[in-house]
Amino acid sequence: MREKLKPLVESKVFERFILIVIVINAIDLGLETWPQVMAEYGSILQIANLIFISIYVIEMILKLIVYRGAYFRDGWNIFDFCIVITSLVPTGGIFSGVRILRIFRILRALRVLRLVSGIKKLRQIVMAIIKSLPGVGWTFLLMILLYYVFAIVGIELFAHSFPDNFGDMFIAFKTLFELTTLEGWQDIVFPITDTNPTAWIYFLIFIVFSSFILLNVVIGIVIDTMDEMSQQDTEAERIEAVREAKAAATLAGISDEEYAQQQKLSLENEIAALRRQMDKVQGMIEDAVR
Repeated sequence: MREKLKPLVESKVFERFILIVIVINAIDLGLETWPQVMAEYGSILQIANLIFISIYVIEMILKLIVYRGAYFRDGWNIFDFCIVITSLVPTGGIFSGVRILRIFRILRALRVLRLVSGIKKLRQIVMAIIKSLPGVGWTFLLMILLYYVFAIVGIELFAHSFPDNFGDMFIAFKTLFELTTLEGWQDIVFPITDTNPTAWIYFLIFIVFSSFILLNVVIGIVIDTMDEMSQQDTEAERIEAVREAKAAATLAGISDEEYAQQQKLSLENEIAALRRQMDKVQGMIEDAVR
């Protein structure tokens, strides 16, 4: 039974079906937040919700049958498992309290995050963010040090005139965070620079370092990690393709030497085809110049 179910669970059709269900379920959860829609179609949405949960449970059971203990070695499977188990918690009896009921309704929204586990590109982005956390952490520490230094300087310069912005360390950190986001920065900077014309130097240096340099460093770390993971995935796919090709050659009774010769001829043909294309492009350029 396990071997019969494995092709089904690993098929693209099954994967796309679950993905479509997740998308429809996400729409259903959004519609349930509208009182007008719930008043008219609430019963239909509730039935649809039960159908979605049933599909998730069936998917989980099939994967547990196929992969058994290996199912829990994949972090994304554990994530899906937790979401499904949360969806099965009853909302009656001891769970019928308003606060508890609200918590589980909030947790239902996590089902939308199954799109992350269902779409490879989204998984890559999430994994890149997680993998880049150490580098981002050091950048965050550097930003905290920057805040600390500028908070001390700001308190010394502006606390007596602008206590609402630099009255103490916590207020100064809040002000500097607002400057980093560039949200309403003029409401902070302009009143201070009106009374202290040289204060613009302080704010200019801080905004350049916090908003333009350090935040771009964080983005650069994440992008670099994504590029590295993309290269690793490409290499893994290439190795898997070579392994499958060798397995197919073995089944066909082709020796390793014959397989290597075929690969060499294939590569030579590709190079020859590329050269012909380059010669063709070069000829078109020469004709255009004439």
